[in-house]
Amino acid sequence: MMIIEHLAKVDSTNEYIKKYLKKRKDALVRADEQTAGKGTKGRSFISQKGGLYLSKLTFHEGLAVKDAWSIMVDSAMAVVKTLLAFNVEPQIKWPNDIWVNGKKICGILIQNGFCGDMVDYSLVGIGINVNNEIADEIKDIAISLKQALGKEISVESFFLSLMLNFVSGSSIEDYKKFSALLGKKITVTKGEVVYEAVAEDILNNGALKLSSGELLYAGEVGLKVSL
Repeated sequence: MMIIEHLAKVDSTNEYIKKYLKKRKDALVRADEQTAGKGTKGRSFISQKGGLYLSKLTFHEGLAVKDAWSIMVDSAMAVVKTLLAFNVEPQIKWPNDIWVNGKKICGILIQNGFCGDMVDYSLVGIGINVNNEIADEIKDIAISLKQALGKEISVESFFLSLMLNFVSGSSIEDYKKFSALLGKKITVTKGEVVYEAVAEDILNNGALKLSSGELLYAGEVGLKVSL
């Protein structure tokens, strides 16, 4: 049975939910507002009231490390399916951002725990701009569902739809259909090296394959793409 908590305000749902790690309990923590939301590579994630911020802790049985990318696929596609249900057309910017109209509407942060060659648990953090105002410093790169639709929508309805889509499951082929990168020219930043390439495929382990045959792995590179 999954424990579910709904908080008015918290520093970070990802940090708060970790209390259930020692208890080895599946849990979901949702907050109306975060004061210290976290994004990838230690960046802060602005989490104003009106958005949907949640963390989902799942203990796995029988999930091999080689298949861990399926957690990202299921999480990203749950968001994509929900956005489609609200009549917007999303794209996935590999590996973990969801875009609408060329701007970020959702970020996903996944932390996995391993036991040998098996995944012990996954902690999935999701932040979605629903009705919240977009901060001035990110208005050029971020968008809310309210902006995309021109009206406010029920955060509760969005949350319930998202939960239903989480349990439906998805494949890597589903994920690739919504990729913002495949077939596009991208700019890759690898340390001090910057070069252009064409994104060709996303493999089952989550690697991004370039037309040159080179494989890129999330967390090791920065990417820019022209939509």
